[in-house]
Amino acid sequence: MNDLRFAFRQLLKNPGFTVVAVLTLALGIGATTALFSVVYAVLISPYPYAKPGEIWTPGLRSVNADQRMRPYRPNEYLEMARLPGFSDVMATGPGSVLLTGEYSPETIRGIRLSGNAFNFLGVPPLFGRTIQPSDIRSTGEPEPVTVISFRRWQKLFGSDTNILGKTLRLDDQPHAIIGVMPPRFGWWTDDGVWLPMGIDSRDQRGVFPIIRLKPGVSSSVAEQQLHALHLELARMNPSGFPRGEFTTSLTNYLDITAASGEMQRSLRLLFGAVGFLLLIACANVAHLQLARATSRTREMAIRLSIGAGRRQIAGQLLTESVLLSLVGGLLGLVFAVWITHLMVALMPGFYVPNEARIEVNSYVLFFCVIISALTGILFGLVPALQSSRPDLVEALKEEARGSSASAGGRTRSLLVIA
Repeated sequence: MNDLRFAFRQLLKNPGFTVVAVLTLALGIGATTALFSVVYAVLISPYPYAKPGEIWTPGLRSVNADQRMRPYRPNEYLEMARLPGFSDVMATGPGSVLLTGEYSPETIRGIRLSGNAFNFLGVPPLFGRTIQPSDIRSTGEPEPVTVISFRRWQKLFGSDTNILGKTLRLDDQPHAIIGVMPPRFGWWTDDGVWLPMGIDSRDQRGVFPIIRLKPGVSSSVAEQQLHALHLELARMNPSGFPRGEFTTSLTNYLDITAASGEMQRSLRLLFGAVGFLLLIACANVAHLQLARATSRTREMAIRLSIGAGRRQIAGQLLTESVLLSLVGGLLGLVFAVWITHLMVALMPGFYVPNEARIEVNSYVLFFCVIISALTGILFGLVPALQSSRPDLVEALKEEARGSSASAGGRTRSLLVIA
């Protein structure tokens, strides 16, 4: 605590140095933190779903065409769900519904989901319940119920929680509201509703399945099982499959979404560039620290001569550096919030998944604190070690100031070159 108070007084005694160093660090830490908020939202935690890295999507590749996702008929989806290598299979039916009744007529996204879909995705509702297998009648007909998105709930009901059981007229049919999903849930829509998907062999509307494999089953084994099913389905429905030979593939869900491919490479490259700029900021502040340490050589020599240990002096100087960096990090956090809001406003919506939330959350805040402390150690270590090893005899002489400055100058030159 004494070291901290002394460090604070030393920084106040040199306001010019402190302001320049804090602003330099704030810009570097702020930019790094802001970009980390994007990296965290898009690459580390893009989805709220349970184990998204274990979700697979089926695909076909014709010898004459690129790989594509193929919509399946409901009965084909049921056949797929019976394959021995799959532990769970859910289906999504994209579509729109007309919202009427007491609201202004509006066409919104109405996504049909199999009865097991919400359990498959593993996201609980904000309140109420989700669609369950019991919402599909034994005849295959869906119950007239709906789960609404967080944004639609806010638009229609102003965040009123007393809406369960109320009805929405969708495609001129009343549907009871059974639940509201949390803000990050955005499966195929973040502004629409979800409806139970009926299972009717006469229904020709396409559905898109996604798959979880059984423990111990590799994707290659599962692909073989799925390909055998595709061949059988192609014999029964040739028009629904590519002409000629085709192959079957399973692609990890994370590899086909906005959180992958070129977006991943661009973010990693940009994050590396910003990290390099932070290193430059550290070198600049270390240069300032060395220049400041030169003027304190006599002070350090006196402290050593009256019994202070070199480790104690180095620790004191390092405390000053970390304190300086934490103050810069605090200001950098303000910059990061502003930069993050600016990036969200300028970034096209299709660049990130519906479910991603680019914001300065608790994880980003923790990153900012850690990077601030590490930055303080990084730029403060060399000046602290050098300043704790003055020549006692020479440093106490006025004429020794020139040689001390020369020693500091060599280290500063190395930092400038770096």
